[in-house]
Amino acid sequence: MKKICFAFNHLQFSDGIARSAISMANRLAKRGDVEITLRPIFKIEKDVCELLDDKVIVKPVIGFYFNGLSKILKILPDKYLHDRIFGKNGYDIEIGFQHGTSSRAVVSTNNNAKHIIWMHGYDVGLLMREYYLKADKVICVSKFNADRLKQEINENISIDYCYNPIDEKKVIEQGKEEISVRNASDVVFVSVGRLSEEKGYIRLLDVTKRLTDEGFKFKVWLIGDGPQREELRSRIKKMGLEKIVYLYGNQANPHKYTSKADAFICTSYSEGYSTACTEAIMLGVPVITTEVSGAMEIIEAAQCGSVQENTEDGIYSGMKKVLVDPSILDNWKKILNRTRENFYADARVRKLEKILEL
Repeated sequence: MKKICFAFNHLQFSDGIARSAISMANRLAKRGDVEITLRPIFKIEKDVCELLDDKVIVKPVIGFYFNGLSKILKILPDKYLHDRIFGKNGYDIEIGFQHGTSSRAVVSTNNNAKHIIWMHGYDVGLLMREYYLKADKVICVSKFNADRLKQEINENISIDYCYNPIDEKKVIEQGKEEISVRNASDVVFVSVGRLSEEKGYIRLLDVTKRLTDEGFKFKVWLIGDGPQREELRSRIKKMGLEKIVYLYGNQANPHKYTSKADAFICTSYSEGYSTACTEAIMLGVPVITTEVSGAMEIIEAAQCGSVQENTEDGIYSGMKKVLVDPSILDNWKKILNRTRENFYADARVRKLEKILEL
């Protein structure tokens, strides 16, 4: 029995990294030769645990979060963090599944485990270069980022990529749940993610204001929570967008909203390989995304949707194009009926198993 441990920040459904960990854990748990443990360092949503296979072990490290806690952990010794997060549990594979604390911890020991760092976004400037050099493997979630890291780190270390395997059956099934907020007369853009600066939701509001001032009729649904929630709420009110932009907060099942939308909009400044975009495509909802890591790979595999310049004007152009001619969305959805299978889990799980040497 091979024991594998994933460590990351929060176990909450609005977090794409957590959803990736859940999907990987559930697929691996179906094997008879592995034991999977998830170690969320901070917050844990009990409802999310219900989505996990009964064989998956969940062991919170701290179990709560407050502003400034991450800064406190930054001053703690790496070896202490390893002992606190991974402990002496005899794991065969220890995975720092998120940039920061878990990546520091995972390589800070000389035990016999394989030590893997999983890079979901991209470490611009290679601020954690010393940790990558200590890892047995560094795994990126897009080929683009893996190639970039190989070029920039310029050292003989094992670097590979693995698209996040997502259980399409569960996503599609959850997408069938009914909601009562859809207005069929308007185009609906949806986005699922943490309400934080890197997701670019402030500029999405600015673009929404520009387009509504030009007379376009549409809605924007934002699913998730985070540090910018109150700022977004205040701006929505100040800009007179209360009947245009809706904040629906954290949802145990965001797919019931995504599946009812016309397009998924990703306005992020940075991503690794967007889980939320992948889930939207599985639901047959086309994606308009800024030019972030993995975006071109997603759109090429979908054979529809658009990658826009990573600016406010780029987002504006992408949204305006489909508002001027909504038939584009219908054509994209027809294409997704055929291509969304490119995102299903089986092939991606095979790559995951190869990386973990299972």
